[in-house]
Amino acid sequence: MVYECCGEKFEGEREFKKHIRSKYWHRINYSTSTKVLLNRDEVFNIIKNPKLIFGISNLIIPVDEKRAILYLPFKRIRMGTVLKRVIIGNLDGPKLDFDMLEYKFNSDKLIYEISFRLKRLTEDQTEVYILSSMAVNIGILGRIMPSEVIKALQSIVTPQILAEKLVSNIKSL
Repeated sequence: MVYECCGEKFEGEREFKKHIRSKYWHRINYSTSTKVLLNRDEVFNIIKNPKLIFGISNLIIPVDEKRAILYLPFKRIRMGTVLKRVIIGNLDGPKLDFDMLEYKFNSDKLIYEISFRLKRLTEDQTEVYILSSMAVNIGILGRIMPSEVIKALQSIVTPQILAEKLVSNIKSL
């Protein structure tokens, strides 16, 4: 199995655990793109609205101007379960940086950065590039027990899950 973290690839679990022990903060990046049958201005109006773009993802839900809730999936789906595991954090954005529209979800030990770049293909077709990254502080316990970090990564929303959820919802527009 290949592991990826902080821009490096690790062929084995042993090398990956050694990397986990090496520092507190770790970063995972992911990027993807999709073509949408809408003009660039319509797509821009959708992604600049945080309630709309994140509301359709059903992962990060803006609560007010500054705060948002990140829903975490359960390991097992149980019948009748209503409660969800969540992380509450600050949602900054949208911020326009050159040709990228950026959002940042920030809690104490977890930071997601989501960026969108639009490219006009035709009058009624736009390519949407999504760059997603996650930085996590594993703390002293994570450095001591890297196996627990690997288990925790299986139950958290990775940048790949977030970006693919956004792509599937943007395609449905």
